Amino acid sequence: MDHQAVSAGAGDDSRAPRRTAEHEADDVGRADEANAGGADSDEICGICLDVYDNPVQLPCGHSFCSACLDGWHQKSKYDVHQPRNCPMCRHRAKPSREIISKLIALTDIVSAYRKAGHEGLEAARMEQADFLGSLLKTGYTSEEIDDMVDEYHNSNIELPYAIWKASHSNDAQTVLDWLGSPVDEGKLASSVMGATILHTTALRGHKELASLLLQYGAAVDVYDYLGLPPILQALHESRGLLNETVTLLYEWGASLEHHVPGEAGAKLDINLKSLPMFHNEFVKRRCEIVNLNHRKDLIGQTCTVEKYIARKDRYKVTTEHARETFLVGRDNLSRRDRTPDDRYYVTFEGGEYRRHAFASNEACREFVRSLRSGQE
Repeated sequence: MDHQAVSAGAGDDSRAPRRTAEHEADDVGRADEANAGGADSDEICGICLDVYDNPVQLPCGHSFCSACLDGWHQKSKYDVHQPRNCPMCRHRAKPSREIISKLIALTDIVSAYRKAGHEGLEAARMEQADFLGSLLKTGYTSEEIDDMVDEYHNSNIELPYAIWKASHSNDAQTVLDWLGSPVDEGKLASSVMGATILHTTALRGHKELASLLLQYGAAVDVYDYLGLPPILQALHESRGLLNETVTLLYEWGASLEHHVPGEAGAKLDINLKSLPMFHNEFVKRRCEIVNLNHRKDLIGQTCTVEKYIARKDRYKVTTEHARETFLVGRDNLSRRDRTPDDRYYVTFEGGEYRRHAFASNEACREFVRSLRSGQE
């Protein structure tokens, strides 16, 4: 296996990052360090030139770190028109799971529209045919595509319609009964058309149910077949307003990044630019106060960043527990996304949501530990 650095004409299936003499020297050093530790040359990733971390083997036989390969194939992960090849030999690689998920979703939409006599059937059929045609043009046969669809179905837990409907209508009891106790992580990640339970919950604006799902470990930045994360579904429902569901997802670290290709993606970017948090890394984020020497009592406290005041180069923040509002500089903030163990915890008891608020994050963590020990 040839482990030379991938040529500069090949990044993300078409071109690689520019490499300097300093990079080359560093690569040699890392490769020498790896070999000095007993690593065989066949254990070196051809992208980062370091020992494999969670290696993935392509059909051609070449292997790479999972994260390296995912970054290399980033453009082709959601865009069927982007080539997807081996970084070393250029051999065709399999489409991403996201691409296969979208093909399945488009096929299901055509089938549903046909049964219902929906007026959008012809447009849906054309989109599905164009998508399938793009896969065929890259060299895959119909049989290979059918096999990849079957492989996806066999490895993916599909979100049952009854549970999708329950999350759509804020039926928390049905959702929780299905997830089980302790929660089945596979079910939590299940999807239909790429959309998870959190997607549906966010789209409908069910804040408390969304809180439950996030506490149980639901991924906040998972993407549906359109390339949208839950927070953008919530923004769509709120027509761009920063409602409680949008704010909740953002506090949990949601990104505004999307993977909607083409003209639709460009229009979405224009709409996102109207949001205050699009232009600043801290606005509307949850942060920890640091380095505030004139108020050492506030150091370590968590706050929400309300806005950035440009003329003063300061951020207006409000602490979570004492609800004290004041101005701080950028160096006084450290992003701290919400976890299940701080500030408050939401439960569903006797058919009702209960929000348990605490005077400190430590008190919240103790409550959660007690709750979890009782479920084991």
